[in-house]
Amino acid sequence: MTSAVAVRARPAGTIRQAVAGHPVAAMLLMMFTVAFALLIPAALSGLPIEPFLLGTVLLAQLLPAVLVTGAVGGRPAVRELFGRVFRWRVRPRWYLLALLALPVASLAASAVVLGPGVLRTLAADPGYITAYLGILTILPLVNLWEETVWMGVIQARLAARHGLLLGAVMTAPLFGLMHLPLHIGQPAGQFIGGMALLMGLAIPLRIVIGWLYDRTGASILLVAALHATFNATNNNMSLVADAAPGAAHGRATLVSNMTWYVLAAWGLLLAGVLVRRRFRSVRG
Repeated sequence: MTSAVAVRARPAGTIRQAVAGHPVAAMLLMMFTVAFALLIPAALSGLPIEPFLLGTVLLAQLLPAVLVTGAVGGRPAVRELFGRVFRWRVRPRWYLLALLALPVASLAASAVVLGPGVLRTLAADPGYITAYLGILTILPLVNLWEETVWMGVIQARLAARHGLLLGAVMTAPLFGLMHLPLHIGQPAGQFIGGMALLMGLAIPLRIVIGWLYDRTGASILLVAALHATFNATNNNMSLVADAAPGAAHGRATLVSNMTWYVLAAWGLLLAGVLVRRRFRSVRG
């Protein structure tokens, strides 16, 4: 009886040891397997994908994050992870930066392109601001658990091993790849080009998020807030798109991508600072 129990227990211990020895690989394997199994059939069948996205948050992101973290450090590690998820005691300036930097900078840059009329458009109709705030309500449902995985488990471990900048660069294409099911149904050329562009553009986003995470003492809550404001400012029916109705096609396209330009500039600036800091430390 004892030997039979031991034989049955051995595989579980081996799996846990494998997960603990390779937490990032295990996290990615579980997450992509479950997420694609949920999202790709729904996308191919033409079903509304939103309910499957919510299921993905719980089953493909939060659950694997808890399992992998528990395999590495047991219950204390899981408690520490959730401590970072709800780490809210940070200086007010970091809240202002997470919640206002991208929308304010994107609207200011849009006003430079189209004139101050974009700001008058928003001021004239409070519905635009209300819609923007409505989009932010997805923070506790999606973005918080999304960043628990990407920043709290994957990028944080890569950054600890390879540095903040390289950790972000390594995380970005994987983060972009997670969005693959959302682009199913596009023509092949558009699909491949769009995915490649998304995986590349994710680099400045991950750099900025990694930097904010580092500066706020590992607050997943704050980086999730930044992620939420990025989505609300950038996506279709977003704050910036609402500010430029009726603009000429070329300018409208420029403005609709303004948040990406702002984020790219921010990310490049931070990358330059990090590279220079690394170079000085090597020389020193």
